[in-house]
Amino acid sequence: MKEIQPNIMEAIAKVFISLALLGAFGLFFRLYNALVVKPEKLRSTMRNQGISGPPLSFLLGNIKEIKNSQSKWLRTHSLTPTTVLLLFSPFSSSGETNIGT
Repeated sequence: MKEIQPNIMEAIAKVFISLALLGAFGLFFRLYNALVVKPEKLRSTMRNQGISGPPLSFLLGNIKEIKNSQSKWLRTHSLTPTTVLLLFSPFSSSGETNIGT
């Protein structure tokens, strides 16, 4: 009975190691897919439609350029007229709502 116990422990250890390696491989595959394959597929689709963007850098891609362009857009465009229009568009000139009719 004492000889069977180490064999069972070895088998359990091998199963645990196999599952850990399988999990690590699965995690690597998911990260690779999310960080490399999907963005490249999106860039390829956009290039086929004639849309190009700034060049990419290694780890961050073009996040810096995107943030700069977003902040420049927000400085040059006022959202107030759009917001006011969206808030008050359901009301007609008589003050009744046009929602649902």
